[in-house]
Amino acid sequence: MSLDTLLTQQHAQLERLLAITEQELELIVQRKALELPPLTEQKQQLLADIQATDASLCNHPDVALLGTEFKPRVDELRALMMTCQERNDVAGQVLEQSLAGTRQLANILSRLHERQSMTYDQKGHTKGINKGSGFKV
Repeated sequence: MSLDTLLTQQHAQLERLLAITEQELELIVQRKALELPPLTEQKQQLLADIQATDASLCNHPDVALLGTEFKPRVDELRALMMTCQERNDVAGQVLEQSLAGTRQLANILSRLHERQSMTYDQKGHTKGINKGSGFKV
């Protein structure tokens, strides 16, 4: 395969990776976590394909031309890869913030439930309510 073909293939793969990363970010923002696994599988396969194309480029007999004749295209691919990494980092941060918010809400609800389950004994100390059946065998 020629260097030109490999570079074109890598560009298309990176464009697809960027599109998938944007879709992931949208799903995270819209809180549609159940729709993420298929995208993650596509992304993993695409990353493997990108690595394979990169290996083909590195092992190409005319690899020296990447630093001269094809340098503008290589620079464009590097910039596109940086954009993919930045968008992936943003998606990761949004996901972390979303998870932190969910954990915080769960903690608030748990504390609220605990407070509603508490009562006071004759000495004024808090005491949990036994939510069992009340029967002892």
